[in-house]
Amino acid sequence: MNLRRLAIKNVWQSRGRYLAYLASSAFTVMIYFLYTALALHPYFQGDYRGARYISVADNTAAIIIPMFMLVFLLYSGAAFNRSRAKEFGLLALLGLSRRQLVRMILWENVIIAATAIALGLGGGLLFLKLFFMVVSLLLGLSEELPVYVAAPVWWRTVGVFGAMFLGVSLLSLRTVLRLNVIELVRAGRKPKETPIFSWWKALLGMALIVLGYAWACHPDPNVIVPGVLPVTLMVSVGTYLLMRESLIAILSGLRKARRLYHRPGPFLTISYLTFKIQENYRMLASTAVFVAIILSAVGTIFSFYIVSEADARLSAPHAVQLFIPDGAEATSEIALVRSTLAEHGVQELDFVQVRLPFGKIGSLEVLVAPYSLYESLYRPEGVTLPQGGDDQAIRVNPFRRPAIDPEEDKPTPVDLLLADDSIPFTAVTDRSGRLFNGFLGDVFVVSDRRFEELVADYPDVEYVELAIWTGPGWHNSKARAAAAELTERFPRSSPVSLTTTLETYRARISEYGLALFLVVFTSLAFFAATCSLLYFRLFTEIDEDRRYYTRLRQLGLTRGELRGLSRVQAMVIFFIPFLVGLVHSTFAMKALGTLMSHSVLVYGWLVALGYLVVLVGYFLVTYALYWKTLGVGRDEITMLRTA
Repeated sequence: MNLRRLAIKNVWQSRGRYLAYLASSAFTVMIYFLYTALALHPYFQGDYRGARYISVADNTAAIIIPMFMLVFLLYSGAAFNRSRAKEFGLLALLGLSRRQLVRMILWENVIIAATAIALGLGGGLLFLKLFFMVVSLLLGLSEELPVYVAAPVWWRTVGVFGAMFLGVSLLSLRTVLRLNVIELVRAGRKPKETPIFSWWKALLGMALIVLGYAWACHPDPNVIVPGVLPVTLMVSVGTYLLMRESLIAILSGLRKARRLYHRPGPFLTISYLTFKIQENYRMLASTAVFVAIILSAVGTIFSFYIVSEADARLSAPHAVQLFIPDGAEATSEIALVRSTLAEHGVQELDFVQVRLPFGKIGSLEVLVAPYSLYESLYRPEGVTLPQGGDDQAIRVNPFRRPAIDPEEDKPTPVDLLLADDSIPFTAVTDRSGRLFNGFLGDVFVVSDRRFEELVADYPDVEYVELAIWTGPGWHNSKARAAAAELTERFPRSSPVSLTTTLETYRARISEYGLALFLVVFTSLAFFAATCSLLYFRLFTEIDEDRRYYTRLRQLGLTRGELRGLSRVQAMVIFFIPFLVGLVHSTFAMKALGTLMSHSVLVYGWLVALGYLVVLVGYFLVTYALYWKTLGVGRDEITMLRTA
């Protein structure tokens, strides 16, 4: 039998262990193939409005997915080689040279890599049309995207994952090259050392995590944005350092609890987990970081999707608005809006038409508006102008942002520039969002009497006319139908611009819907690989676990007690990373809430609840398979033979 056939036989005999590894690898290849086909599609190479989102998604996926897959492959490859050290030693004793052993391992890795890439490409090709159909639907395209499978898509996918598999295969040879034959044979019987607690690692890990959390909880969005990457790195490194030391401290403390000495179940579980920390903490930390990434990414896009209606109302507070430049005639446009609303039976919207002057505060352009107009328009949180204060004003900030310092909300001296004149006011700030659809400048609200004086004194400054249909009923069926028809019928060549709340809402839903789809789709690859890591932790050391539980069975523990011990240990491996990842993602959602000026913790927890439900289902299935494969206590013959 040559080395290639021996490698094929070894892979086939170990197919149970390789199943999750192969499935998650193939699934990741498939997702990368789909993303690459979408990113390289000719339709998105132009100036299409959604092209930039596709580009961002592709660039993100091109970095995150391979990096995540590389970590997964490195860990799983090392786990496989550790579990097979004795097998390699026996093959060396039977006459295989070190060079032949290396060639056999490389052949095994080539077989697995080729199978994973082939399955991933096949799955991608199978679901490519469906993938483009969903993207076309989310983007609201008039025609479905044609299938695109040009050569660059194949070469890029095969090149990226082929290089990763090759690199991991070469790194996985370290175990075989580093140990001699005797060390390989005795690797599985090498006694485990009691892990020693390190204060400096614990303190450094705690400091990094606390600093990352404090940065994420800062109330200023300008501080949070540049800290996204540093905080992610700090919390990730801190998790790796603190995971091991905290587990050692907790388990060592529990072992000293005298009440556990008379309860063999908890005492044996704690003792066994203590000696397995050295192998488990890296996997637990990696899984915790991956869970945090999944929950934060999906929670972020889900939050954007949920609050899109409120954001649309903030960006376009009026159901319909016409922005009429100075000197333009808008009689026909106003008549078109009136007739369309009447045809659809929309009667609950109030009509306001006003002519407002432009001014400046420093170098910032502002619109000057009377207080009566401010009172009549929709405001989430209005500000009351002091009565009789002609020198008082309200400065409406178009961006919804709470005050960081209480001093910011106190009245502040402001000079309004009209023509070449500087007019002093004392202004308070309204931070509840835009007063007019689409206008990104501040609106300067003054008393009605002062507004009339300004209009009379400065007739030659630039003015704009606004025709507004406002009210709370923008999202009922009649108003939505009227707004949709206006968007289609309004003349594109007109100097008058039409904006509607519905159009803004649809644009946001389209963008967030596509982003949610892409993020969830990518997170499936993360989830598959995370589940595979957990699967490896159980099945790569199943022979050692079988010997351990068999000895306990010989010492008198019942089958039920053994199953309880194994279940608790498996639950620690599965759910400790989830709890740590949940804490990390909670602080990430807190930072997101600051950026969005919305509380989004509930949405993040809903995503975590959905993840937990899936994780529990996966745990039940995986543990049932693990216990069946373990086969401890079925009968004395099996027990003794296994021992």
